[in-house]
Formats: sequence, structure tokens, C-alpha cells
Amino acid sequence: MYTQEQLELLEKVEVLQKERKLTQNGVAQLIGVSKTALSQAKTGKLKNPQKFFDTLASYFEVKEKAKLTYSELEYVRTSISEQIYDVIAMCQVKGGLAVACGDAGIGKTKAAQKFVADNPSNSFLITINPCLTNVKSLLKTIADRIGAGQEKSVNDLWFSIANKLSDGTVLIFDESQHLTVKTIEVLRSFSDYFNDKGQTLGICFMGNVETITRMGGKRAEFAQISNRTKQRKFYRNTEIQREDICRLFPVLELENMDAEIDFLLRIARTPQAIRGVMNLFSNAYDNDNITLDGLIGMAHHMDMEV
Repeated sequence: MYTQEQLELLEKVEVLQKERKLTQNGVAQLIGVSKTALSQAKTGKLKNPQKFFDTLASYFEVKEKAKLTYSELEYVRTSISEQIYDVIAMCQVKGGLAVACGDAGIGKTKAAQKFVADNPSNSFLITINPCLTNVKSLLKTIADRIGAGQEKSVNDLWFSIANKLSDGTVLIFDESQHLTVKTIEVLRSFSDYFNDKGQTLGICFMGNVETITRMGGKRAEFAQISNRTKQRKFYRNTEIQREDICRLFPVLELENMDAEIDFLLRIARTPQAIRGVMNLFSNAYDNDNITLDGLIGMAHHMDMEV
């Protein structure tokens, strides 16, 4: 027999599973319990229920606390994110290579996530990290993302991906500064493969200034890449507009808090960029003080230059 509190926790698991549209294994992984333990708990056969229910209680307690903190808008169309979105869209239409890079925290990833959300059937976002520096690890990641077969050899893996991709698709690679010349050439080969068939496959690279510098360079190994790059854009945090701050924090515009808007704009145009401003406002909001004094105080607390 379970206590009323334990029954309520099991009910919360059911609600969470339905809201997120997860399998039982999926919801168990999300919470941090085993699928077997969850199944046994539901049938009353769990041998150590206290530890299990303590884990459930801890998970939902954290989530309840999170509801009390500031939640940023899922996507805000800023002047820069809108341009990056358009670069991806044009890359999808024209095929070939495109580069949309810029300072950290200006909205590149948000724009890519929004594009994929708007075009779920023919666009894929893949974030590169230093572990994906060889061809096979990159191809395995792409195959996993698009649902292609995980073949053993590099050649078979390449064809598995090529056969899974379709005309009019765009692959977006975030943090592309981690890609090597060889991996970039492999990605270019997919675009060439579709071009040879009279079809289009867009490959859009996003990252920091190093990405666009390398791909636009004159060194021989980048010549083929540079020649096939149809768009090459770089965006700086100094291009962030006052209107962007108003869109990101509508409460400030609604309350005519001009000094606060101007302060956040000044911070946004530093290396902190939009990401830093979001963190600053979030912390000030949770501290119950989004006035100019509150924002300045929080900025000092976060060791930001003001």
C-alpha cells in the first residue's frame, strides 16, 4: 500500500508522460529512475519504494521551484536572428554551402532552432563539438539525427546518409569552428552529390569568427569550399538594436522603463551580447528588482562590466 503522497507522485509521472508524449522508458530516463523500477512501482512490486519515491519527490520539487523563476520567451525575432533565419532559408532553396557566423550569444542558435521547428520535415540542426573532429564520428552523428542506418564502414555510412536525405533539405551545423578541413569536404560532397542529380541540398555552417575566416580564406585546401559558398555573413554584437531589447523584454517597454532598456542595450553590445542580457534580466527578475538600480546591482554581482 502506498501513502497518499506517493500515489500523487505516481499520478504526476502519468501526467508528465502524457504532456511530453513520452514512452514509459522515456519518462523514466527524464526523471532519473529505471524503467523496471517505474513498472514495478505501478504494479506495487517495488522492493525499495522509499528510495524510488524520494527520487520522484526530488525531481518534482525542482520543477516546482523552476516555475517560480523567470522564464524567457521561447523565441523572439530580433534583427540579427531574423537575418540568420533568412540565410538558412535561402541556403535551403538554393542548395550549396552557406556561412552565418557572429559573436557569441547574439541569437544564432535560437534562429536555427526556430527554423527547424518551422520546417521539421526537411531541416536538421547538428551541434558540433571537439569530439566530432573525424569523419566517422561526424557521419554517425548525422545518421543518428536524420534516422539513417548506422553502417560500419565510412563509405557505407556516407551512402546511408545520402540515400536518407531528400531534395530540398538543409543541414545546419552549429559551432562549425570545430570542423576540420576534411570533415567540411565530406559535407560539401553531399551537396555536390545532390547538385549532380539536379537537386538541392543546403549545408549551412554557423559559428564564431574563425569559421568564416577559414572558409573564406585563400589557402588551397579551402579553395573548393570558398568557391561553393553562396552566402557568407558575419554579425556583431554592436549591431544589436534597441528594438531587440524591447522585443526580448516587453514588460520594460510596457512600463516605459526607458533607462532600463538603454542599460540592457549597452550590455548587449558588449561581449555579453543577448545571452548575457537574458541571464542578467532573469537573475534580477528572480531577485524581485528589474529597476535600473536592480539591474546595475545584479550586473555587478555577476561581474559584468557596466
